[in-house]
Amino acid sequence: MTSPSPRTTPPRPLAGLAGLVAGLLAAASLVAAPVGSAVTAGDRAERWAGYRIPATGHAAGGWIGGYRVGRTPVFVITPDRRPNRAGFRRADPTNDLAGRRGPSRRETQRAAWILSKYGGYRDARQAAAVDAAVLHLLGDRGWRLGGARGAARVGASGDPATVRRYVRLMLSGSRASAGRHRVAVVPSAADVGGVTSVTVRVTDGHGGPVPGLPVTVTSPDGGASEPAAGPVEAVTGDDGRAVVRLAAPVAGWRTVVARVGQVPEHRLRVRGAHRRGQAAVAEGGVRRVVVASARVAVRGPQSLALAAKRSPVTSGEPVAVVSTVHGDGAPRRATATLFGPFASDSAAACTGPSVGAVAATVADDGTYDLPSVVPTAGGYYKWRVDVDGTAASTPTTACGAVVRVRGLTSLAVVAPSGAVTHDAVDAQVTLTGLPFGGPVEVTVRLYGPFAIGGVTCAGSHQLVRQTRPGNGTFRSLSFSVPEAGWYAWRASVPDGDLWQGSESACGALQTVTQVSPAAG
Repeated sequence: MTSPSPRTTPPRPLAGLAGLVAGLLAAASLVAAPVGSAVTAGDRAERWAGYRIPATGHAAGGWIGGYRVGRTPVFVITPDRRPNRAGFRRADPTNDLAGRRGPSRRETQRAAWILSKYGGYRDARQAAAVDAAVLHLLGDRGWRLGGARGAARVGASGDPATVRRYVRLMLSGSRASAGRHRVAVVPSAADVGGVTSVTVRVTDGHGGPVPGLPVTVTSPDGGASEPAAGPVEAVTGDDGRAVVRLAAPVAGWRTVVARVGQVPEHRLRVRGAHRRGQAAVAEGGVRRVVVASARVAVRGPQSLALAAKRSPVTSGEPVAVVSTVHGDGAPRRATATLFGPFASDSAAACTGPSVGAVAATVADDGTYDLPSVVPTAGGYYKWRVDVDGTAASTPTTACGAVVRVRGLTSLAVVAPSGAVTHDAVDAQVTLTGLPFGGPVEVTVRLYGPFAIGGVTCAGSHQLVRQTRPGNGTFRSLSFSVPEAGWYAWRASVPDGDLWQGSESACGALQTVTQVSPAAG
């Protein structure tokens, strides 16, 4: 290794260093500033930052601190070899220098962390501390801070007390944080037109937070990162997290990509010597960019249209709704509820009492016949269908598809068993089954006279019509029976919007009257 100038790099005071807090928190006073590197194979090293110390004929003698190959700081990692005069090969990243006598994988990662975090800032005391800390981890016992050779080198520096304190801080920090740093991207789902919140978390080799790292977040397939510009930039906080907000203008799945810069390297970038027996070095100030991504949904709306499968129907028959749904290709649940009965089409609504609810899975966009329910009363009914949302769609509801159900009416007649000619006779009529009352016109007919055994509800008859307000029992208008014989009674109502017409039984018990001749 060559030295173009006999001068020692002057020490530069570090801001706030005099007020260091004991322990790991004080490591923040060390300057962790990476440098750019552009080196080629064969470059030779020159002294960069550190102190002159006594020469020993080995690579660790004559200088404690960093060298420079091109624009890249480097630090000796083979102190017992001869100084490098022939240049270096290209850098070879490694996270394990272990051999039969070599440092462990863990020690290698700790040295890489120190070099990456602190080896890029040109300050004599800091560079000397990086040199000493790296040899403490990668050299044999004698190169440790308390070892004979390690202590002698630090003691020969221009500021041994500060260098020693720096070394301890670096070793403590590497013990807590060294290893592969990881980046996790956790985006939250959003509705289209809203905002996707993205949390980027950076952790060190022990799972601890890594503050102060620049983060750039984009979403290449999910619309613009921001309404007017992008990408979005942030810096990790004390908790190792950076939170950004991305506009969500496009429905569907989007990929959120986070690029985290200045991440400490967990591998040594070793530059071996061109000539056997000469010292190898590791690059300082090397940082890397970690890219991580995650998929997240932007929920879009679904469309839903309803149609009644059959209308009108008679009470007791099944009714169903046909649903046409669009907006998502994923399986989802559709629930149909039939509300009613209501007295009119205009009064029908998707509130109040319901007949029941049924459900089915809609596997894709399309038209589906949902399961049926059975209304037992006449009236107007209305369907409501609720389709669940998915990761990429919001729930939707539709109300419509009115169904008209006609109730079943029933009439019963109780007639007088006997009368005499010229009497005025009437019958008791009971009407049931009207859904919401009348008015309804009831017709009562009196057939006859017939001979015994020939009673029928055909042929000659009399009739009366009455308007009734609804269900109930009432007396019919009266008939005059001028002739003797047997008479048959029958009552009927016509069809209505919400009911089917009906008529009473003919010739049944209590529906026939025997008229006898009047006396004398």
